[in-house]
Amino acid sequence: MKICLVNALFRPFAGGIEKHMYELSRGLADLGVDVTVVTGRINDLPEGEDMDGIRVRRVPCWAIKAPFFYPPPLVLSPGFPFHLKKIDDHENFDLFHLHNRFFIDFNLALLYARLKRKPFVMTAHNPRPKHVASPLGALGTSYDWLVGRWTFVLADRVIAVSDWAKQDIAKYGVDKEKIETIHNGVNVGEFKPLGGENKHDGHGPMLLFVGRMVRQKGIPYLIEAMPLVLKRHPDARLLLIGRGSALESLKKKARAMGLDGSVVFSGYMEEDELKEAYGACDVFALPSTVEPFGIVIVEAMASGKPVVCTDSGGVKEIVADGVNGFIVPPGDPGALAARICQLLSDEGLRGRMGKAGRGIAEAKFDWKAIAVKTKRLYEEVLAGHGRRYP
Repeated sequence: MKICLVNALFRPFAGGIEKHMYELSRGLADLGVDVTVVTGRINDLPEGEDMDGIRVRRVPCWAIKAPFFYPPPLVLSPGFPFHLKKIDDHENFDLFHLHNRFFIDFNLALLYARLKRKPFVMTAHNPRPKHVASPLGALGTSYDWLVGRWTFVLADRVIAVSDWAKQDIAKYGVDKEKIETIHNGVNVGEFKPLGGENKHDGHGPMLLFVGRMVRQKGIPYLIEAMPLVLKRHPDARLLLIGRGSALESLKKKARAMGLDGSVVFSGYMEEDELKEAYGACDVFALPSTVEPFGIVIVEAMASGKPVVCTDSGGVKEIVADGVNGFIVPPGDPGALAARICQLLSDEGLRGRMGKAGRGIAEAKFDWKAIAVKTKRLYEEVLAGHGRRYP
């Protein structure tokens, strides 16, 4: 079985979709699937390389810095179908799998697959842009109705990263019968809970947020919760890991609230350092206003940490309220602070929830299981096209 995964960006670019593609590709390769990733060639990266059992082929493109948009850069490849044909002529792919509908040239993988009468699968990593309350959300909604939704409507099968995302994407007129939920995953064994508490620096409890610094992540509400947390735990600190268009305004907000030293912005962090931060924190918080899945929640769970997050999409498919964390209403700093303080005040509760979260991550969200489900979907799609694989 020869599968072609398509996205404008791939490693070493560090984004959620790119991480998903890399881990899924590794898992599929371990199952004997021949995997090629076709992506844009940015930053003078090699045209082709083999990466952990994955064949990577990069096509000519323009990478335009567009800080108003996410994710940067904006990648254009006007000749993409011709480049894809050249690679396909050599590899003879059985199936094409697109992972991002917001790079218009790369969407042409759908038309190419149709012309070649080959199966096409689409993954819905992001919800409808209408959930983003900004001019960018309005622009994204217009784009989706004109262009993006057709990658779902015309696909043979659609993978949604959560049941919530499945219901949301179906509102574009997509047949629910062809949408299957396959959650994101993590390599659970790579996350090591640290023994004991406060292994970060010995200066009090640490709260952790990991994600893009953008409006829909709800970070302002977490910052606003900090004064309430500090009243009961004056030595607590909040570490915010990530970068994005709202970073400077968030720093300004924290300074204006007198939270210098209590709220720390680390910017981008390499994977090894990030895993250390997960292991070192006492509580993980994700206050999103919209969250189709929340892979960072699973990473925190794999690290044996309790989570406090918001009822904002697919989160309830990961967190059982009161079992491995707490779910609070979005946009409510008081509710965030109350649950964070409850956890910081009860070491036993933190331990029980952390252990439960680790167990759930191992049982439901390990990449090995996700790869098996994805391969099974490929086999079903190929069988529908008259091709079967053992």
